[in-house]
Amino acid sequence: MFRKGLLLLLLSVNCFFAQKVKLPFELSKDHSTIFLRLPMENQKDSLLFFFDTGAGALLLDTQKAKEFGLKADYKRDITGAGGKKNYESIRNYKVYLDKNNYVDSTSVVLEDMSRLYAMTEKKFDGIIGATILKNYITKLDFNTQMMSLYNFGTKVDYSGYEKIPFKFYNGALIQLPITMTLNNNEQFSGDILFDSGASATVIINTPYKEKHDLLSKIDKKITYSSDNLSNSTSYEKGLIKSLRLGSYEIQSSELSISFSSDTEGVSAVKGLMGILGSEIIHRFDLILDYRDQFVYIKPNDLFEKVFHPFVKPLSLMYNDKRDQILISSVIHNTEAAVKGLKKGQRIISVNGISTNDIDKYERILKEENKKVIIEYMNKAGDIKTVEINLVRLL
Repeated sequence: MFRKGLLLLLLSVNCFFAQKVKLPFELSKDHSTIFLRLPMENQKDSLLFFFDTGAGALLLDTQKAKEFGLKADYKRDITGAGGKKNYESIRNYKVYLDKNNYVDSTSVVLEDMSRLYAMTEKKFDGIIGATILKNYITKLDFNTQMMSLYNFGTKVDYSGYEKIPFKFYNGALIQLPITMTLNNNEQFSGDILFDSGASATVIINTPYKEKHDLLSKIDKKITYSSDNLSNSTSYEKGLIKSLRLGSYEIQSSELSISFSSDTEGVSAVKGLMGILGSEIIHRFDLILDYRDQFVYIKPNDLFEKVFHPFVKPLSLMYNDKRDQILISSVIHNTEAAVKGLKKGQRIISVNGISTNDIDKYERILKEENKKVIIEYMNKAGDIKTVEINLVRLL
């Protein structure tokens, strides 16, 4: 009886500490994106998801939905960084995490994601975030690239983690405070959305920027554009001294933040300072507890990742077939812009290197004080060559 009782006790303790699901994920080469592959209900096919803590809804690419015969049965409004949009949606979808565990009765939003996955190293099928976070305590270990999911109420080891309370924005997104210090030593604090889907450090909301006249307090700025789910947005970028999340301060002479110009959507909300993106978030291992409303953070190997001087005058993307690399944007008034590089032009080679790996070109374009020779094809189909100097833009 004693042995049997001890065995039952050990089993119950093991279950109390046991994790529900372990999901390996892949981190993009630039560390900005988490890719998570999940099975479909038939367990034969799978979908590649972009994991995004800022995704309140589950999104699926319209083309992928057609491939599997999934059809919309209603429409709903979704508000993103750039504004509100009406989307076709599916009710009562079953999201499988592995062959034994799933999230039932999920609403799926259908959207053409080609403009989004054109910017990432992998073509993903959908975006997932709150669908998982609302149903499990979610632990992200970036060193092992493992996501561990625990039932709410399960005992989790929080050793080494700092505990930060949060509140919900629109019922699904994490809202918590940060502080930034400008190079003139002025400090500004406010609530941000914890959005790992934003490949940025911090994006300051338009009303907060205007209220505190922040652009006048930034020494040097550049203007660039970026696509989101709703539209394309223009931003200004400048350097600051430091950011503080919880008790952790991230400080660098090359630390930059962006300032939104949106007049609608999340980035135009008056009650928010802005958005905290993956360039900061992914420097921490995370435990996200939606039931008790706590974020737990612990620095990982990326915490000491260097912020390099901002010298890259253009951004790149894939074409629809992902067999060509195109220019997605060129920073205003740079040598690249003056010499004729424009959005939509095809990159043939950089410094004589021709590749279909955006990351290889990106690394070359980030080398300060180097000259690069870019061979490209213009809209007329003519092959052109330009030489530009990679100098500090901030």
